[in-house]
Amino acid sequence: MTAMNLLTCTALISGLVFPLLAQGQTTNLAADIKVCRQISQDQARLTCFDALSQQKPSVSKLASTSVTAGQVALTAEQIDAFAKEQVKKTTEELANEINSISLTISKLTKTPRGKWNIFFENGQKWQQKDTIKFKLKVGQQVILTKGALSAVFLQKENTNTRIKVKRLK
Repeated sequence: MTAMNLLTCTALISGLVFPLLAQGQTTNLAADIKVCRQISQDQARLTCFDALSQQKPSVSKLASTSVTAGQVALTAEQIDAFAKEQVKKTTEELANEINSISLTISKLTKTPRGKWNIFFENGQKWQQKDTIKFKLKVGQQVILTKGALSAVFLQKENTNTRIKVKRLK
């Protein structure tokens, strides 16, 4: 293709596509891409796609308003509580924090895999996470203790053996 034909084609495409893009009259990006794909000359097609990529999307205003509306719905307490567990606690907060509790078992069931489902008198339901054999009885006092990495352990009073549990209810 001669340089004159390429220059003429580029000028023609520029005359048709660029004014529409500059005025923001094109609202359908798929239609604009289709127009650019139909151009047979490489340089003119590349120029058309470059013009489309530099066009500012009109959807961004709508998206930014919906995000700010969602942020307004959060309360100050929720915002303050966000990732607060990562902040180092003061000595007063550490003193007030409960690290272990003593509860009485009201009901015991076993899962099909042989793990305990433990119901306490206060209505809490816990399930054994590990596979250690552990004897429990209804009416028995047990101690739940916090461990590292948000783990919770259950042990009988006056024993050292413990099992890892998770709270279900």
